Amino acid sequence: MGDLTKNFSYKEFACRCGCGLGIVDTELVKTLQSLRDSYHKAITITSGLRCPEHNRNAGGKITSSHLKGLAVDIACSSSADRYMLLSKLVVYFNRIGIAKNFIHVDIDTEKSAGVIWTYPYKEEK
Repeated sequence: MGDLTKNFSYKEFACRCGCGLGIVDTELVKTLQSLRDSYHKAITITSGLRCPEHNRNAGGKITSSHLKGLAVDIACSSSADRYMLLSKLVVYFNRIGIAKNFIHVDIDTEKSAGVIWTYPYKEEK
C-alpha cells in the first residue's frame, strides 16, 4: 500500500542518492496510479526525482524532467513486458523513452508532446 496513492509511496519517487529531495508532481502520481489500475500489474519506479548531482551521475541531461519531479523511469526487462506496458503507457503519456531495462515517461509541458524515443544501447562493463 502506498502513502501517495493506493499503490505508490513517496519513497519510490525520492532522489536515489539519499539527499532527501522528494518533491514529485501530484498529476504525475495520479496518472501513474491510473496506469497501474489499467495495467493490473505492479510497476517498479527505478528513477523518480533527481537532484542535480544525482542527475549528472545518472547521465541525465541538464534539461531532464527528473529534476522537476515530472518524470519517472519504470523497470522493464523483457520484450513481452515492454510490449504490454507500452500498450498502456500510450493511453496515459505523450512523452515516452524506451531503453533496454526501463521506460521513461514524463508530463513536462515545456517539451514536445506526442513523442517516443529510444536510448542508445550501452554495453555493461
